Amino acid sequence: MKKLFIVESPAKAKTIGKYLGGNFVVKSSVGHVRDLPKKGGLAIKISPVAGAENAWSFTPTYEVSDEKKTVVADLRKAAKAASEIYLAPDPDREGEAIAWHLNEVLAKEAKGKPVHRVTYNEITKAAVLKAVETPGVIDFKRVEAQQARRILDRLVGFQVSPLLWKYLDYGRFLSAGRVQTAALRILVEREQEIRAFKPVTYWLLGVEARKAGTKGPAFRGRLARLDGAKPDVKDEALARDVMDDLAGAALSVAGVKTQPKTRHAYPPFTTSTLQQAASSVCGFSPHRTMSLAQKLYEQGLITYMRTDSVNVAAVARAAAADLIASTWGAAFVPEKPNFFKSKSGAQEAHEAIRPTDVTRRPGDVAGLDASMAKLYELIWRRFVASQMADAQLEVKTVEMTPVKDALRHAYSFTASTTSVAFEGWLKAMPGATARKKTDGDDESDEVDALPPLAAGDALDVLQWLSDRKETKPPARFSEAALVKALEENGVGRPSTYAQTIEVLVTRQYASRESRQLVPTQRGEDVCNWLVKAPDTFFNVGYTADMEAELDKVEAGAVKGEEMLSRFYANLIDWIGKHREPPPPPEKFLGALALFDAVSAWHPARVEGKREYDDRKFVGSVRDQLSVRPEALSERQLRFLARMAWTYRDQIPDCAARLAALGFADEVKDPRDDATCAFCFDVLDRAGGTADDKFLSSLRGQFERNRTLSAKQLAALVRATLERGSAQPDADAIRERLREYAPADIEARVDDPVLGEMLGLFAGFTGWKAPVKRGRRTFDDREFAESLRSQFAQKHSLTARQAAALKRLAWSYREEIPAFAENAGRFGLSAPAKKSVARRAKGGLKRKS
Repeated sequence: MKKLFIVESPAKAKTIGKYLGGNFVVKSSVGHVRDLPKKGGLAIKISPVAGAENAWSFTPTYEVSDEKKTVVADLRKAAKAASEIYLAPDPDREGEAIAWHLNEVLAKEAKGKPVHRVTYNEITKAAVLKAVETPGVIDFKRVEAQQARRILDRLVGFQVSPLLWKYLDYGRFLSAGRVQTAALRILVEREQEIRAFKPVTYWLLGVEARKAGTKGPAFRGRLARLDGAKPDVKDEALARDVMDDLAGAALSVAGVKTQPKTRHAYPPFTTSTLQQAASSVCGFSPHRTMSLAQKLYEQGLITYMRTDSVNVAAVARAAAADLIASTWGAAFVPEKPNFFKSKSGAQEAHEAIRPTDVTRRPGDVAGLDASMAKLYELIWRRFVASQMADAQLEVKTVEMTPVKDALRHAYSFTASTTSVAFEGWLKAMPGATARKKTDGDDESDEVDALPPLAAGDALDVLQWLSDRKETKPPARFSEAALVKALEENGVGRPSTYAQTIEVLVTRQYASRESRQLVPTQRGEDVCNWLVKAPDTFFNVGYTADMEAELDKVEAGAVKGEEMLSRFYANLIDWIGKHREPPPPPEKFLGALALFDAVSAWHPARVEGKREYDDRKFVGSVRDQLSVRPEALSERQLRFLARMAWTYRDQIPDCAARLAALGFADEVKDPRDDATCAFCFDVLDRAGGTADDKFLSSLRGQFERNRTLSAKQLAALVRATLERGSAQPDADAIRERLREYAPADIEARVDDPVLGEMLGLFAGFTGWKAPVKRGRRTFDDREFAESLRSQFAQKHSLTARQAAALKRLAWSYREEIPAFAENAGRFGLSAPAKKSVARRAKGGLKRKS
């Protein structure tokens, strides 16, 4: 009989199967085999603990999902035929839980047979064989922590999400999540900061000079001291006074200071830092980074990619030292190995992300596509650099003072340059710079080069400089920046960062715009409702505390049910604060009385498994009012008011009676119905609404004679303008919807040649390498792909996107075969040259 070895993914099974030989059968569970049911309720039995206050037991009910029944049947068959069973899912909480679920599912077939738990941090033959030789058992504390996390998330999703459905006008597409909502709050609060930001004007003062008597290169210095203090010029009058004071002054070198500086290597990657670096250097989203890393891991090229540890195995450090010495020389190997400290709470049993074999250089690995190769090189270089000697730098600073009789102020100007005395780890990371970038770089005195200077040297003043600036609002979060914020705030775990962002985008709580995450109106409404109560359940600190509690459960310091009970007590309290008091019964009686005159009800409508029947709904509210009036909500009352308006032809004085009940805002202009019908007609001509659940829900609401809210109507109009911009009557559509159009919607260009212009790049392979500017990476290929994707969906581009596409096409005019014959038809010509002031953006400007 053979031994059964079960891993999570088919790709991993294929790789490990080559290592274990003919005595083993390697199978894949394809992820989790059991979970809480997707339908049918909470599936967690919550029972009060007798004699204890605020204490409950939580008993989940798991099931094998339909899509996994074939997989489980195959595993049971293999387990029955096996002599031993090795459970080898990933070495983290989720992997431990999968191993436990497999143990439960295969209990009958495994009865009387040895069942082992094996783990490894890399898929190499040596690591896998060592794991088989030294098997362990399932870590039930880690399983308890995973189960507690699953129950936490289930409680939030099932008990909070219905409140959103009840109180917000977005239907049943809304959801709340323990980590998801904390991440959304970070985005929304940053957006609120940006809106509230008021720029402050200030002036940066400086000088452009050259060594006297030479024709050497000019350099610029910043005003470092004004009357002995750091300059803080926020008044134009003071800036002009300084410029007038300096007019005609000479300049001399007051001193030259040279200072050595050491730059230590960065630690090897964790999940978070890999996602951030891959976004900055390669332009990859966190989700794509993790997908590529998973493939590299399954092919045995890197260690496990979900980790918050920067530990490195001794054998890997030794191998790196050998490679560094043989490649660059012994001087590049540090006297003592580099050790890095993981952040608090990191799982120290794991390693950092590194190559499994450091001698496998990036160019030597076959079978990788371009993206996988790019990520592997990033990981390889970061790891090698982390094991190298420090870089030794030299910072030279020149202090300059103006010379003039009767100066009204005392001035000190400085200019600095950084040179590399010994490259150290920079040798392995050619993209890294000797000087760290900071948020205040535009105010730095750093220059590219300085001439040889000594104290007392005279300088020729080419111009005194005054640069008017404004403080900038905080930047929106990129995906990488949000990952960093989540990690810094202790929200989520390495395995959840990428998925959390995908959920925010999929739920339409945030959108990706110019490589930034921007909260949508829906996202802001959800966030604002969830955090409106004081001491909110969804503050970032509380979410981080829950992560720390889960770590304690895994360590055995806290029982899972104790932690869950404290959480559940807080959840009950939060829900109580957020339940709005029911409207007075008299209002419901008044609203229900409107329907006494209705004799011809709208036909019932079935959508999926749900039936919408006005008569039954009114009857159910009447029943609820007589039995449990405290359970009725403001939303139900408003829904009755909207429904009544659809029967206005049968209800005498409907508008006046609704206004008397406080629902004058539901008495809609009949033009709104005509506008909705117009929008859906345009959307049908543009491809329909089946691809968008939200638009489909609005259509269903409209066809059931439900009046759309102002926000819903605005969303419908926005979608219509975007999708209808490629229609022949686009101008007429815009004119028809002008009074309904959201103020912030950007005009779109529906020029038919845009599609043909994008076609110039079909199959194009001559792309330039991505360029990094500051913290951003510009990748022409990915930008063209994003434009092609948007054009395919909306049949148009924004005016800025269309202009950017033309600039892109012009920049590749030499490489595109069909460019010359199409340039005139596409309106392609050389972009206008930027002004001198524009080219020097961020630099100093000439005094007027």
